[in-house]
Amino acid sequence: MSIRLTDISKRFGAFTALTDINLTARPGEFLALLGPSGSGKTTLLRIIAGLEFPERGTVHFEGSDITGLSVAERRIGFVFQQYALFKHMTVAENIGFGLSVRPRRERPSRRAIRARAQELLDLVQLGDLGNRLPAQLSGGQRQRVALARALAVDPTLLLLDEPFGALDAKVRKELRHWLRGFHDRVGLTSIFVTHDQGEALEVADRVVVMSNGAIEQIGTPAEVYDAPANAFVFDFVGESNRIPVTAADGKAIFRGSALDVDANGVRGPGELFFRPHDARIGSVDEVGIDAIVSLVRPREGRVRVESAIDGVSGPIELDVAPDAAPTPGQAIRIVPTRARVFADRIAGARAA
Repeated sequence: MSIRLTDISKRFGAFTALTDINLTARPGEFLALLGPSGSGKTTLLRIIAGLEFPERGTVHFEGSDITGLSVAERRIGFVFQQYALFKHMTVAENIGFGLSVRPRRERPSRRAIRARAQELLDLVQLGDLGNRLPAQLSGGQRQRVALARALAVDPTLLLLDEPFGALDAKVRKELRHWLRGFHDRVGLTSIFVTHDQGEALEVADRVVVMSNGAIEQIGTPAEVYDAPANAFVFDFVGESNRIPVTAADGKAIFRGSALDVDANGVRGPGELFFRPHDARIGSVDEVGIDAIVSLVRPREGRVRVESAIDGVSGPIELDVAPDAAPTPGQAIRIVPTRARVFADRIAGARAA
């Protein structure tokens, strides 16, 4: 199913939740809505589901305007962060619940409901657990049951709101691998909300980065990570370092020294962004950024170096090879190997 949102705006009293959202989801696509708390991602998901209605704008499914249709009329499968499974029902009964409460003329037979529940249990790899109660399952298993329940009613679209939020880090990682493979097998258009950058980059076909009720960037995981549209996206998606610079003559200048970094068209006050793996420790005769090492610790086959720059808030982090690791208290020169310069937001706001 294709989805098109046009000029979607939504307010809650004096609070503006969404402003002029335009977005298209392609048939069979796995789309992630990524952003911090309050960015509007869950409100947008609820508007797609029919749980909220926009004050302005339209929602189209397969080219048809369904903006005014109720959630029941949209045939949406919705998976919430809290599984909301019925404690007194077996796993199979939970999965078949949506079918069992349909109007009599639309309701399948009990045998058909049981068969559908078993089919979905097999699909989510819980085939022999249908007679258990939810309390007898792990958190990851309960989330899979919630997913199977959403699929039981043959939805045209699958929506997931922070589906792994209640799980610990190890289970989250395992389940998101499983969910990506599951999506590829089922082929439904799916949209999920998350604030976890790693989750969005690993699972989604495209990522919609949101902030303050607006879309900052839409792109593949590689595009939003490697070519962020602005400082917010760079800072939010993945780890980053940020250093104040001045842009002049096409270069980023830090304390009088022109770094080997393109200014990206910026002039005047700016901010230099680079990721911990996109810098190295240079020699004393190279142009770079002087810092003092404050902490060194192993990190997944590399060494994470935290350093402090006089007058710059927050630590500056680098990932280096173990044989190149400095010691705490050592003076180093940081040489960015890949960086971006964006106009200083505070200075720009003052100028405006």
